[in-house]
Amino acid sequence: MRRGRSALAAAAAVALSCSLLSGSPAEAEPTADSQLRAALAAAPEDLQTPFEQSDGAEWTTHPESLRYYRQLDAASDRVRVTNVGRTVQDRPLQLVAVGAPTPDSRPAAAEGSVAMFVCSVHGDEPSGREACMTLARELAFTTDAALTRFLERTTVLFINANPDGWVADTRENADDVDVNRDYMALETPEARAVTKVIRDWNPDVLNDLHEYGPREYYDTDLLHLWPRNRNVDDQIHQLAQEMSNDYSAAQVTSTGRTAGIYGQLVKDGEPFLQVAGDEQARILRNYAGLVNVVGMLSETANAPLDEAEEEDESLLNRRRVEVNHDSAVGTLQMVMENRDLLAEQTAAAAERHTEAGAEQSGVIYFAGQDDMLPTDSDEVEPEPMCGYQLTGEQFTELRSTLNLHGITTRRHEDGRLVPLAQPTRGLIPLLLDERSEYRIAEATPLQEC
Repeated sequence: MRRGRSALAAAAAVALSCSLLSGSPAEAEPTADSQLRAALAAAPEDLQTPFEQSDGAEWTTHPESLRYYRQLDAASDRVRVTNVGRTVQDRPLQLVAVGAPTPDSRPAAAEGSVAMFVCSVHGDEPSGREACMTLARELAFTTDAALTRFLERTTVLFINANPDGWVADTRENADDVDVNRDYMALETPEARAVTKVIRDWNPDVLNDLHEYGPREYYDTDLLHLWPRNRNVDDQIHQLAQEMSNDYSAAQVTSTGRTAGIYGQLVKDGEPFLQVAGDEQARILRNYAGLVNVVGMLSETANAPLDEAEEEDESLLNRRRVEVNHDSAVGTLQMVMENRDLLAEQTAAAAERHTEAGAEQSGVIYFAGQDDMLPTDSDEVEPEPMCGYQLTGEQFTELRSTLNLHGITTRRHEDGRLVPLAQPTRGLIPLLLDERSEYRIAEATPLQEC
C-alpha cells in the first residue's frame, strides 16, 4: 500500500462537517469554489467537443471522442492517453491521465495524490463523459498558477467505462450487463478495467458520474451519495460524506442550482422515503469505500426540470453536462484543500483494516447501511473470522478476480487461505461468505489461521 504508517492521533483529530452548503453567488463574495470554476473556464478552447460545437444540440459520438482525446494528447504534454482494456465488442477502454508538466508514471502517482473520474458507465447517460472531456481539456490548457501547482502534485484520471453501451445508447454493456453491478464478480471487461485502475493507481478520491430520471419529490439538478456499506472504514466514510455534501453538492448549489441525496424522496424539505442508494458492494461508490478510496456518486436529472428546458433540448443537455462538470470540480476542490489529509487517511484506513483483521476485532456486516442497522442475526458477525479457506478448485477459478481486487492469499492445507489481515478486510467476507447476497464463492470461514 502507498505511503508509510500515518499517525493514528491525526485520525482522532479529524473533525468533519456533513452539512449541505447553500446560498447564491450573488449574496456573497467570490469563494474558492467560484474562483476554481472561473480559472477552469478561462482555459483556451481551441479544441472543442462536437457537443460544445453544436451548443448542446448533438452529443459527442464514441469515434469522435477517440479522435478528441488523441488530439488532446498531441496538443498538451500534460495529457497521456492509454488503453487499459477492450470491451466485449473490442473497443478500447481509454484511460486519460492529466498532470504537470507531464502526468506522473503509474507507480509515482500511486505513491502520491490521484483523483479519478468514471465517466458514464451507463451508455445512455452521456453528460458524464461530456463533462470529463471538457474538464480534461481545461486542466490540459489552463494557465492558472494554482491549477498548475495542483497538477504538479495530483494526477487526474478519466475513464470512459462503457463504450459499447455508448454506441448502442443502452444502460448495459454489449452482453446486457449493468457494469455498475459488477464490481464484485468482475465478469465484464469494463468492470475489470476500472477495478484494475483503482488497484494500480491507488486513487485518493473517486467521483462516478451518472444521470437519473426525475419525478415527483425527486427532481433536483444533482443527486449525490457516498458509500453506505457498513464495512467501510469510519474515516473514509466521513471524508466521502464531506466530499459529497460540502464540495461536490456545494459546488452545484453555489451556481443557484439544487442538490439532494440520491435515493431519498423529499417533500417540504424533509426526506420521507428511500427508493435507492443502498449498501451493495457491487456498486462502485460502495466498492470504492471498501477498498479505502474516498468515493461518491453524482447523478444529474436527464429530463426537463422547468419550462425553458422543455422548450429547448439544447438547454436541457447543457445543464446536464454543467451539473456533472460542477460536481467534478467540487471533487477537485476537495483534493486541493485536503490533499495531505486524504493521503494520510486512505493509508491509515488500510492499516486499520489490516490490524482489525489480525486481531479479529470489530464487527463484519453482511447487510444494513450507514443509516440502517441489520435486523437479522445472519446479517452480522460479531466474532469475526481470521480468514477464509478456498479449495484448490475455487482458487483456480477465482485467482484472477481476487488479484484484481488486490486481495492476497497464501498456501493453506489443501487449498488457499484468504486472510482478513489485509487492507481489503471489509470486502473479503462480502465476496466469500455464504451470508453475503452477492458472494462470488462460498468459502470456509476460519477462526484460527
